[in-house]
Amino acid sequence: MHFRSFSEITEYLDDFSYRDKSLSPGALRGERLDRMHILLRHLGNPERSFRSYHFAGSKGKGSTAAFLASALEAAGERCGLYLSPHLIDYRERFTLAGRFFPDEIYIRTANRLYELMEGFVLPDGLGSTNPSTFEMYTAYAYMLFKEAGCTSACIETGLGGRLDATNTLSSEASILTPIELEHTQILGDTIGKIAGEKAKIIKEGRPCFVSYQKEEAREVFVREASQKHSEVTFLASEVAGKSYRELENTSSATVTFRDGSSYTLNLQMRGKVQADNAILALLIAKKMGFFCDRTVAALNSTRLPGRFEAVSYRGHRLIFDVAHTKNSIAGTVETFNSIYSRKDNVLVFACVDGKDTQSMLSLLLPCFDKVIISRPGVFKISYPKSTFALARSISPDKEMYLIEDPKEALEKALSLNSSGAILITGSFYLAGAIEEVM
Repeated sequence: MHFRSFSEITEYLDDFSYRDKSLSPGALRGERLDRMHILLRHLGNPERSFRSYHFAGSKGKGSTAAFLASALEAAGERCGLYLSPHLIDYRERFTLAGRFFPDEIYIRTANRLYELMEGFVLPDGLGSTNPSTFEMYTAYAYMLFKEAGCTSACIETGLGGRLDATNTLSSEASILTPIELEHTQILGDTIGKIAGEKAKIIKEGRPCFVSYQKEEAREVFVREASQKHSEVTFLASEVAGKSYRELENTSSATVTFRDGSSYTLNLQMRGKVQADNAILALLIAKKMGFFCDRTVAALNSTRLPGRFEAVSYRGHRLIFDVAHTKNSIAGTVETFNSIYSRKDNVLVFACVDGKDTQSMLSLLLPCFDKVIISRPGVFKISYPKSTFALARSISPDKEMYLIEDPKEALEKALSLNSSGAILITGSFYLAGAIEEVM
């Protein structure tokens, strides 16, 4: 046995990366699917051992995948769930519909992967001869789901769709969540270009489900689905009416579909955005034939770390939300303001490079009297000093602090807050760094 703990597994997987650091982001994307197909063939194509549902989008894909995994489990499936990134525990990426597998399954799978990778190299001409860390994560997830006897799996893309390592699946259905401008240096600088990258997860002759979209993205998805002979279902076309309200501990949403059916959800994951994600999963369950009398209860109980997650800490109310796009921040602000008064609240904000920082800050800053700009960990590039300067230019008279260390930022937020709530948002990595401190 090579591995004895999950931490040893993550050290092994993280050691895989492209060695040539001089390459620009995305420089090797042209060869990525060839690389992944070769790797999976070497491992015995574990992705063929379960039915898969493939998710791409700028926001909401992880939450929608989690909702659908819960619906599949309610219907009697054993459903794997592969998400990225994680907040605190790497096992968050590889779960049984949100629940950790027994440690022995994680370890047994990793030992098998280690044995199979001994001496393996990719052919010349495809970039590094070593698989990347994300390629290895993805292969490990597939092997884990096979080892655990999963009958289905909900798989989230890591970046884009067309050349993502997960786009080696022959999925039962493709699910496309809302598109926004993101990773523009890699995916393109317009909604249409980004949608074109995401649309490539649509498979020949397999159904496609699409959440609420801007018209530019919708047109791209219609065109791609037509070329792939895929029946495309738009959420906007299926919903005849819906209502939404915040309750004390849940978000309540009632939806009526065009077939006349109506359902009321009381969701643990709060906010209108999460309600839309749950309604999309409900629609997919109906259309794909696995809706049952336990589906609504399964959706209600679904939770993911960092999705408007309320935590009590040292007598303070902390809200963790991993929103990191303009529209998702708008949803966070709306939900926050509907639950908490606009008095004595503190914002802790950080974001990685490449995000629409100005739009996010413009939405957030008017709602808070006290603001802390921090660093979203060290995993990805960020420029907190520039973020702070931008925040100052937007709200020059606001009480504002630049505290790059997340631990120190948390302590300052606690000292500033007496009766209100502390919102921590802008990045998965910020939420993870602060939750780890706690």
